[in-house]
Amino acid sequence: MKKRVIGGILLLLVSSLLAYLWPRQPPDDVLDRMGDILGKLEEMYEGDDIFIRPFTTKPDGLDAEKVKWLRGRMREAGFSRASLSCSEYSCSSAYSISRGFDIFRNYMYYKYDSDDLFEEIIVDSVEKAIEENTEVNYAFCERTEAEHWFYCENNH
Repeated sequence: MKKRVIGGILLLLVSSLLAYLWPRQPPDDVLDRMGDILGKLEEMYEGDDIFIRPFTTKPDGLDAEKVKWLRGRMREAGFSRASLSCSEYSCSSAYSISRGFDIFRNYMYYKYDSDDLFEEIIVDSVEKAIEENTEVNYAFCERTEAEHWFYCENNH
């Protein structure tokens, strides 16, 4: 009897862990959701970079209600982190895709860049670029159907 109970508990724990770690697919309207999140981040921007993470209680004096709204939208869109930084000439925003336990996986994210100038290499297909890549470290982005928005992956 005890073996069955222990086996059942182990099965429950392992299946829960696998469900948590299973990669999530962003929803079909992810670009619209990112636009809403970007709008709220821009509304909150006061000259300092903004980083919204899931477990920070209240990031650097930002309005608690707005942060709560952002975290809810991020969860719905499948994002683990969001950020916004601006310079004199442009703004950049990144949205990390939640992938569960992702230590051994590529870093996947969407990126907004108002002037399309950033360090990643823009390619036609991220998947194809990764397959053809011979470098140890890489960072590739492909354009999405929305202007200034990119889907990116890197391994560092």
